[in-house]
Amino acid sequence: MDKVQEVAKKIKALEIQGATNVALNALEAVGGFVNRNPGKSVDEVVALLLATRPTEPLMINTLNYLKRVKLDEVPHNVEKFVNGINEGMDKIVNIGANLVRDGMTVQTICHSSTVVKILLKARFNGKNITVVNTETRPRYQGRKTAKALYKGGINVKHYVDSAIMKAMKDERVDLCLIGLDAILMDGRVVNKIGSGLLAMAAEDKSVPFYACGHSLKLDKESLFAKNVAIEERDPREVWDYPIEVKNPAFESVPAKRLRGIITELGILPPAIAGFEIMEKMSEIFST
Repeated sequence: MDKVQEVAKKIKALEIQGATNVALNALEAVGGFVNRNPGKSVDEVVALLLATRPTEPLMINTLNYLKRVKLDEVPHNVEKFVNGINEGMDKIVNIGANLVRDGMTVQTICHSSTVVKILLKARFNGKNITVVNTETRPRYQGRKTAKALYKGGINVKHYVDSAIMKAMKDERVDLCLIGLDAILMDGRVVNKIGSGLLAMAAEDKSVPFYACGHSLKLDKESLFAKNVAIEERDPREVWDYPIEVKNPAFESVPAKRLRGIITELGILPPAIAGFEIMEKMSEIFST
């Protein structure tokens, strides 16, 4: 249990970032627990991990599925999910990299391992691109993106968060790519706070805007008009002062501002993405 608690602590503290990385680490933590404690229920460790992040359907869907299988089938299913997520990532990266043309300026936000891999793949394929990104206060995850791209030989221009629209105009952005933490049944996606403003800027400047992520990030509960939990982090991350400080971590981007959702199943039209995913991934979403 100590090792699971350590992973949960790292997820909560953002030492493990990105929805895909969070899910992979959580899956491996459950798999390790079962190997160390044969015959013991995984319900408690799954609950501990799920409590770390309320807006991570990839982790939620996979861990909840593990609760439904027999204990002796958990290790096999952990391996299946890990392999499926990694193979899916490769497909998403190839699809996304094909959208990036030589000479393009691409704008992104926060840190998405998926988007970073897409951009590095495009560069590896010989495309000279420029990436515009923003800092992502108060935890500055955008710096992680900037460093990774810079080390990969990509020209990066790093802006303060409030300059999202100015950056798009001044840098003559051709394409916007964001990660996603959740796909909702009405075609919206949930991603880091600021993604909505970036989408509005892209709409205003007629810049194609895509969200990128695995189909298992679908939040099927949104089909039933249930409220989507939006994590609000400790206000002291922003300012430790005796006034009310708001620190929302995520927001939703309307389907109408998305050109498409890039998944391992292909580029899906937002309006029908949820239903296509449920049909093709029925084993996961039918229960």
